[in-house]
Amino acid sequence: MRKLEISLTEEQYQHIIEERSYGNRTNLAEETFGGYEICLHVGSPDVFPATLEMKMINTIDLGEVKWEFKKSRG
Repeated sequence: MRKLEISLTEEQYQHIIEERSYGNRTNLAEETFGGYEICLHVGSPDVFPATLEMKMINTIDLGEVKWEFKKSRG
């Protein structure tokens, strides 16, 4: 089995956590269910850096990230 690993800066991580918290509070207040998407944008060929985007209530551009496929243990 393979896994996709995306490395985040502390700032990117905190932004995701804050947006999830805001989205959850908003969904509870409006008595709705929701979710979010994490979108990894990768150019082909790898000329441009990969970028990450989060879509929940708002669309957040998280900027450039490093990513790779890894082989899972076990």
